[in-house]
Amino acid sequence: MKTSTEIRNGYLQFFHSKGLPVIASSSLIPHSDPTLLFTSAGMVQFKANFLGIDDSLKNATTCQKCVRTTDIDSVGFTERHLTFFEMLGNFSFGDYFKKEAIDWAWEYLTKTLGLSPDRLYVSIYKGGIAPRDEEAYNLWLKYVPKERIFELGEADNFWTMGSTGPCGPCSEIYYDFGDKGCKNPHCDITCDCGRFVEIWNIVFESYNRQEDGTFKPLPHNNIDTGMGLERLCMAMQNAKNVFETDLFTPLINRAKQDLHITGNTKEEVSALRIIADHVRSSSFLIAEGILPSNEGRGYILRRLIRRAARYAKLMGNDKPYLYTLVPVVKDIFAGLYPEIDKNLSHIQDVLKLEESTFLKTLVNGEEKLSALLSSCGNTLPGEEAFHLHETYGFPLELTKEIAAAKGITVEEKGYETAKSAAQAKSRSYADEFTKDKAYMMQHVETHNPATVFTGYDTLTDEGTVLMLLNDKFELTDEVNGAGYAVFDRTPFYAESGGQVGDKGIILADGKEIARVDDVQKPISKVFLHKFSGLLKKDQKVTLAVNAALRKRCMANHSAIHLVNAALRQVFGPSVHQSGSYVSPERFRFDYTLSKTPTAEELNTAWKIANQAAEDALPVACEVRPLADAEKLGAVTLLGETYADPARFVLMGGSFAQPEQKYSLELCAGTHVKNTADVMTVLVLKEGSVSAGVRRVEGVAGYAALDYLKNVNRQAEELSVRLEVPSKDVFVRVNAIADELKEVKKRYLQFREKTLAAGGINEMSFTLKNGTVLVVRNAEGAEPKELRNIADTIAQKYKQALIIVTCDKEGKRAFVVKTAGKLPNTDAAAVAKQIAADLNGRAGGRADFAQGGGEAKRPWQEFIDGLKGSL
Repeated sequence: MKTSTEIRNGYLQFFHSKGLPVIASSSLIPHSDPTLLFTSAGMVQFKANFLGIDDSLKNATTCQKCVRTTDIDSVGFTERHLTFFEMLGNFSFGDYFKKEAIDWAWEYLTKTLGLSPDRLYVSIYKGGIAPRDEEAYNLWLKYVPKERIFELGEADNFWTMGSTGPCGPCSEIYYDFGDKGCKNPHCDITCDCGRFVEIWNIVFESYNRQEDGTFKPLPHNNIDTGMGLERLCMAMQNAKNVFETDLFTPLINRAKQDLHITGNTKEEVSALRIIADHVRSSSFLIAEGILPSNEGRGYILRRLIRRAARYAKLMGNDKPYLYTLVPVVKDIFAGLYPEIDKNLSHIQDVLKLEESTFLKTLVNGEEKLSALLSSCGNTLPGEEAFHLHETYGFPLELTKEIAAAKGITVEEKGYETAKSAAQAKSRSYADEFTKDKAYMMQHVETHNPATVFTGYDTLTDEGTVLMLLNDKFELTDEVNGAGYAVFDRTPFYAESGGQVGDKGIILADGKEIARVDDVQKPISKVFLHKFSGLLKKDQKVTLAVNAALRKRCMANHSAIHLVNAALRQVFGPSVHQSGSYVSPERFRFDYTLSKTPTAEELNTAWKIANQAAEDALPVACEVRPLADAEKLGAVTLLGETYADPARFVLMGGSFAQPEQKYSLELCAGTHVKNTADVMTVLVLKEGSVSAGVRRVEGVAGYAALDYLKNVNRQAEELSVRLEVPSKDVFVRVNAIADELKEVKKRYLQFREKTLAAGGINEMSFTLKNGTVLVVRNAEGAEPKELRNIADTIAQKYKQALIIVTCDKEGKRAFVVKTAGKLPNTDAAAVAKQIAADLNGRAGGRADFAQGGGEAKRPWQEFIDGLKGSL
């Protein structure tokens, strides 16, 4: 039986023998395509090649790591759905076409792998919007009898990139896994019983769909072949599903052992599959620098971790567990994806912290659901159910099950509406990038040589205008106003690594003709200068960077390196950079830490960083082989793809004696020549930004001097205002603050007593059931004050139902409280009744509830209606 590693390597070796270069898997973050959230197919990194705007490759083969989460809720309940998977691919960009693609596919499957030809079925495009694929049909007849060739329509066998653009028919190869007890007498590849599984898909990209729906031939034909490694392993390892292959069995067996389950029940099977799949996905995403959050990629990661954690809890686990499976993931992919090995402890820390947070949240969620069900009447609003799902990890099925036990239904339409709104957070499209703009950025990248950056050595250089875009991102030969320019060489730094792009001017014949406001690298190698002024294509100009702003940027960027090294000294190598921002005015540095640091620990770090600045350490930058990073102990960013050779920034020591270094990082940013130029590192703020991630904000260099000058100026002004010496300003301010705090406390106490004192705005009645009803209009109160007012009123009654309201801007807020024991009165039920009259909402417990709605009737009329209804 071939292992997954043997199959993966064998596939690449086979196509390499056919003349295809083996291209390494690209990142799960598609840096060259801002319209995508994740790399979801093998062809993503070759998009420019397929579009014909990059002709550097004629063909290629890959094993691409992919993430797709559109079917996340199906994972665990089917035999094939996954979120992380590996896509084996072979591609042609105007090189080989249908004959070779089909011949090689058959040779690989039947000769190299030895799969039985009798178990292979194929499909072709039957025709419709484009002609029937006669050529593919005839080519397959060489290998497959016609009764095993199925002709399918657009939905299955015609691939498009969008409503317009490259497209073409597909041909798929299916493997027959044997009878699964299907009762369909005509069971074939179109049946969803699981007997026939698609293991190979070849797209014959040959057309360009026009806006009017017609098709024109592409300049050259392309091949886009994708095959899921997990599905191929199913066939080669005689597995019933992907979870019984060696890509999953070590994880599932370990989870069975740890959770003390057999994996024989339907619930256990689903839980084990979800845990195994989601731990794989989470490990790879974290290894690429993604952290759990409430938006974008981090939002997807959080969903994966919390879904897996909830299923582990359903299996009886009540402690953080998923992180213990990461070494198993490492072993499965040993030697294949070094980012897992290198970041093992970091992956475990992130998983453990997120799961710990979630398990606490889950307990709160159970309490929240119980409270909602006690006050929602016969139907739980759908948006509340979805809030439970997003915030506490409760799937709709679990909420429905718990609600049904109490005779309550869940309003599913509202759930789906709320779900659709939330999904917008994780869509793959970024608002600022239209398809046309993304295409143009790719065009700029592939139709220009790499911009030669000279800004490490000089701030002024000569350059030639290679390409111009107007403010609408359209190609042009001249811009008079706002636009974008590409030069053959430039001293302007393009935004990257968190450092903002340079500003400056453009000169011709010694005169300023344009101002540069920003510089970006939209994809990778070409610098795009955003400017305002007059430029012409092929014009020779002088480019001059604003030296003062660059100098400030260098100090702030070097300060980040000082801070990073200091934090690692204090907290250890588990600290990783999670993001940064460097501008002339300030710096921001995000770092990972799985605990809350003490003030003493942070002060120690700041002292270390400032001592390094005071020590006037030399800063050396060298371009060296990437392999030196590990040998020299350089710090690298999670998920970052570095050029080889790479730029090393060393602070303290020398490359000949790296053991004496203070800091060594791979970094393309601009830096001071000596840490003395950092002057001082002023940390203005430090705190948590999300679970496991903290942020440092500060200033250094001349920005720090400006800050200190401003503080000193304010102190001088305050000293005059407070009539005290400058040195005593902050002592006096603290004393005033304490006095104000005490005054405010007394005022609030007085205000609440006054509002609760009674008078014409309070009425009491005796209801039919003998309960005393006290109603108070707390005129002038804020909604958040109503509870304290109700508590004060309750002290005057042994038994009473108390309602306190206040009106503000057309809205009426209220609270309902019971004083003493009222066995026949439920505050939450009363609140719901009041809310219904106000076209509003309410919720709470039997002894206290609150809500609000429209102040559509005068208060007295509202009270009269209330008396009659209770």
